[in-house]
Amino acid sequence: MDTRKIAVVASVAAVALALSGCNAGNAEGPTASPTEASKSSSAPGSTSAPPSPSNTEKYEPATAKGPAQNVPVPKMPEAAKVKSKEGAAEFTRYYFDLINYTAETTKTGPIKNVTSRSCKLCAEAIIDSADESASVGEWQVGGEYKASVIDSYISAPGRAIVTARFSAEPFDTYIVPDSVVAEYSEVKSSLSTFQLSFDTKWTVEDLLVAEE
Repeated sequence: MDTRKIAVVASVAAVALALSGCNAGNAEGPTASPTEASKSSSAPGSTSAPPSPSNTEKYEPATAKGPAQNVPVPKMPEAAKVKSKEGAAEFTRYYFDLINYTAETTKTGPIKNVTSRSCKLCAEAIIDSADESASVGEWQVGGEYKASVIDSYISAPGRAIVTARFSAEPFDTYIVPDSVVAEYSEVKSSLSTFQLSFDTKWTVEDLLVAEE
């Protein structure tokens, strides 16, 4: 199938169940669908450079006892800075690393730097949700996203469209140690379409998702 012809028409409301932030208000019950992920590691098949530690302290993943500590900030690989279809594909792999980092830390600075507010799903389901979680001290355990790019092409000067397949692990959210706020089920294999623009760097202008 030509992935350029895939109709990705899921609404923001439906997609938010798959890519919503780690805030308890998004949970409909013990098996609500998940959000972005936890650990900031590259997806299988990804050629993204490994994240650089934010400091010299040892990384500690989130547990029921407390949020993750000293999470490495994903480093954009040089290949993701190139204005080409290959660069767009590499940037998309990096963006999934940022989604994982955002969910694990509730720190939105890095992902805001490469996301346009015109991307409603990015803004509401990923960034705003993480900011809300940070404001109440909420954290998540689990939920890592894994993704692979299946198509990338230049759609117009300074524009690219990238299609990726992704899934995510189930996760729990906490505000108080050892007290689960909500449980979220896994995200099964889904297709996502990224619309990117390039000025001095790639930026996500829109993101659409459809579950197969």
